Amino acid sequence: MKYACFLAAITVLSVSFSVTAARPNLALQKTAIADSYVGARTPAMAVDGVNSGESRWENNYLDGRPDSLKGDGWLYVDLGTKYLVDSVAIYWEHSGSGKYAIQVWDSNTDAPSDSDTGWTTLLIDTALTYTDAVQRCLSFLKLPARETRYVRMRSYKRLWNPGWGISIYEFEVYGTPITTANINFKEQLHASGPVLSVTNSGVLVRTNGSNERNITADIFSPTGQLIRHLSGADDSFWNYKDSFGRNVTNGMYMVRVTSAGKTIRGRIAVYR
Repeated sequence: MKYACFLAAITVLSVSFSVTAARPNLALQKTAIADSYVGARTPAMAVDGVNSGESRWENNYLDGRPDSLKGDGWLYVDLGTKYLVDSVAIYWEHSGSGKYAIQVWDSNTDAPSDSDTGWTTLLIDTALTYTDAVQRCLSFLKLPARETRYVRMRSYKRLWNPGWGISIYEFEVYGTPITTANINFKEQLHASGPVLSVTNSGVLVRTNGSNERNITADIFSPTGQLIRHLSGADDSFWNYKDSFGRNVTNGMYMVRVTSAGKTIRGRIAVYR
């Protein structure tokens, strides 16, 4: 974890530099949802890219819930698609959280729960400190890399006791795109067929059955140029690279799989 706290007099200068500037903020202007908010300090204010003034989210400490004034609340962002998330940056207003967790939603289909059920905690932080002169603090948190679409800050208590809610200027999420492939084979090689497994690092092509021990796969560009030939005793693995070791660009690729003297052709659409 890295922390940096800024005085009000140097706020604008300090926050113009980011420890994550080399990569885009995946949460920027995405959909943000919170358990509550007060006044105009909506969840969207925490992902609007404006790190100053009243452009911040604050949980509704006035809503009468017994735990809300204690800093019990949450905020999550919908990244729109899955990423391999590895870090989070939170720009806290001085009314921060004394204990909070960074969580991800692992389900592929379900919408995130408003309760704690279904969320996986990657990190719990209790290291924020309060100083009267400090107006804001940056928490930069390295996480165990996790594939997810939803990232949540779950607060359990306030950092101090001013009578206000917990407050965040900006909630930023960083990671890398996940390569996916959509595979469409119109023909069948044989009754057992080919088995294709898609991962973030490539496509594994293999066959079912005890008699199909040799398999080759040829990958062609959209214009028909052979860009990769693969073969193996049991399977072939395409790592989205051409024969020179270069990553292929996004797009539709043709694949020809041969095993036991039979051939099928199909398409693989690669997206990053």
